[in-house]
Amino acid sequence: MKLLIRNALLIHPEKDFEEKKDIFIENGIIKDIGENLKIDDLQEIIDGEGKIIVPSLTDIHTHLREPGFEWKENLLSGSMSAVAGGFTSIACMPNTSPPLDQRSSIEYIYKRSQEIGLVNIYPIGTITKEREGKELSEMGDMYSAGVVGFSDDGDCVMNSEILRCALEYSKMFNTPIIEHCEDTNLTQEGSINWGKTATILGLKGMPWTAEASIVARDIFLAQLTGGKLHIAHVSCWQSIEMIKWAKKYGIKVTCEVTPHHLILTEDYVKETNYDPDTKVNPPLRTKEDQEALWKALEEDIIDAIVSDHAPHHQDDKLKEYNLAEFGISGLETIIPLIITYGHLSRKLNLSKLLKKISYNPSKILNIPYIPLEKGNIANLTVIDLKKEKVVNPLEFFSKGKNTPFKGWRLRGWPVLTIVKGKIVFKEGKIINVQGI
Repeated sequence: MKLLIRNALLIHPEKDFEEKKDIFIENGIIKDIGENLKIDDLQEIIDGEGKIIVPSLTDIHTHLREPGFEWKENLLSGSMSAVAGGFTSIACMPNTSPPLDQRSSIEYIYKRSQEIGLVNIYPIGTITKEREGKELSEMGDMYSAGVVGFSDDGDCVMNSEILRCALEYSKMFNTPIIEHCEDTNLTQEGSINWGKTATILGLKGMPWTAEASIVARDIFLAQLTGGKLHIAHVSCWQSIEMIKWAKKYGIKVTCEVTPHHLILTEDYVKETNYDPDTKVNPPLRTKEDQEALWKALEEDIIDAIVSDHAPHHQDDKLKEYNLAEFGISGLETIIPLIITYGHLSRKLNLSKLLKKISYNPSKILNIPYIPLEKGNIANLTVIDLKKEKVVNPLEFFSKGKNTPFKGWRLRGWPVLTIVKGKIVFKEGKIINVQGI
């Protein structure tokens, strides 16, 4: 492969720097970066005008469903969805069946992802055995097999002593404990944010206190132990205030946000007449919460943007709202959503936004990050800022078609994804799939 991309905007998130240059890739290696490069015997030239190139796009919160729920998603369809979304690396959550709570499960994820040969998949192991919240998993054994973090995501570790032990133990590996913060005593049978909209719609609510109270507890446990805590899918301003306080006092806390919590509010459930694709956990919150999330993103209180990709079969979603499953299929829309509503609409700095989907998440989980530098293997995504397209879930590579953004017109779509020097996605097509 001899590929030259001319006059594109190269983003260097690790340096908070961008430059308009040509980039030449030969046999998977970045051979040169400069202006008006002259290369002989080129196989392909891409006009980079209106396009940006970003290294190592990374989503650290996805659900790939395998093993156990392959009718919702599997490692192959999830990998295709990831590279179509522009990602070179993703981390998968352990709420599978059986859950990823032992060495053999972790080894399987790595083996299968290497067979497929598309995106780098890094498994996250459970905090507790069977995700039951009663006994710690064999964290050391799973770490030696390659886990990059520990989480019971989908469930909160309600036992404070168990979580304290997990934070203490994880310090040995310098890996984060990733918490789904939800006091389930306050959210049982809930399906929407607690408040006026829930009352109007006749649905049981899930109050912000269910999240914020656990965020506070976990932050104090992180302060006590010195362990690394990562707060998943933060959704309310009260949680943001606690995280801001923790960072002020040097507690090892990071957090993430999803596009749907940034862009949608509880009112959208009413506007879409109970569309079950708006049902997520934590639920869509208020306008006040939404604005607090954007502000926290701009002020670097929020460290990462994630999809929380949660694909479901239509049979799991096409039900009465209170019976439908929680979750959005988000890998293939996260980039254009953030560009359209974060950069183009709110005028937030593009490099700063992309840092939260590349460099920052890589560092949170200690996942390899490969910058755009001469001599490095190409691990990058080309995004066309001018490309405008309507979201059509029927075109998703993911098995999950459950998105509340269907029919939305977005700009800024990935058009080329190169992983470890190999083109894996180009202009709507998956390239070089190995392990079908």
